[in-house]
Amino acid sequence: TDATDATGQDDYVVDYTTTSGTATRWMAGYSGPFGYPDMTANDEKALTYTTPPLEVDTELTGHPVVHLWVTSSADDGDFFVYLEEVESDGTATYLTEGVLRASHRQLSEPPFEYMGLPFQRSYAADLMPLPAGEPVELVFDLQPTSNVFDAGNRIRITVTGADADNYRTPELDPPPTVSIYRSAEYTSYIVLPVIPAE
Repeated sequence: TDATDATGQDDYVVDYTTTSGTATRWMAGYSGPFGYPDMTANDEKALTYTTPPLEVDTELTGHPVVHLWVTSSADDGDFFVYLEEVESDGTATYLTEGVLRASHRQLSEPPFEYMGLPFQRSYAADLMPLPAGEPVELVFDLQPTSNVFDAGNRIRITVTGADADNYRTPELDPPPTVSIYRSAEYTSYIVLPVIPAE
């Protein structure tokens, strides 16, 4: 689903077959294979937000931080956010990702230096179900990355509710419908660590 309408809200029925592949950072951590596929097939089953072609080379280095205002027909859910570079031929290259289970969204002060990034301590006392029909904000960082997006390519943010080959998301029947808000009142956005050109 390409989220381009002007309603200020994008509805998405969670597709539990979405996946970042079988040779991911999750596998590499256990000495498994590593190499992400073209993410286009995954993106076609997800919500995507894609820039126009970039006019100049653009470097990103650091932790992207996402702010998602969401509701769901379920009282919990996993939110995966991918950062990708889309080539002129349409190939979507995985760069990094972040994930947060919505019930763990409570932000806390980290007990150590955390570079100003959002921190969820995930204590039992912090867990909160998603309130029915009331948008709540999920704030979390993506894994650090460094990439130069070539002029003419595009930046894509993809949102899914599952990563079938890497993560154990509870599967509900029927799958929930989640809404991502991008209105003046509930503004979802991502902060990208852009490095100014010299």
